[in-house]
Amino acid sequence: MAKRIVLLTLTAALVSACEPTCKQTCRRLIECDEVDTPRQGLDECQAACEIQQRLYEDWDDQQARAAFADIKQCIKVQDCASVAEGVCYDSDLYVW
Repeated sequence: MAKRIVLLTLTAALVSACEPTCKQTCRRLIECDEVDTPRQGLDECQAACEIQQRLYEDWDDQQARAAFADIKQCIKVQDCASVAEGVCYDSDLYVW
């Protein structure tokens, strides 16, 4: 049991160390002209992202938290056209 807790803690630390912040992710979404974000400015997007991220952490749902980190990383590395086409989108996790 202790090994599992240590493993989960290390996994969470690695995920959070490598993933873009919500602010970076939202800035990228807003800067991409191809991505339709008429409803949100940077502050609103960042707040919504951080709320969603905290929910996964509060629920201790490591799988959803890691998948959410993957979405943010995807948005960071994909070109704007691909992001606009939905390459990073996962409606089960979060609707941007």
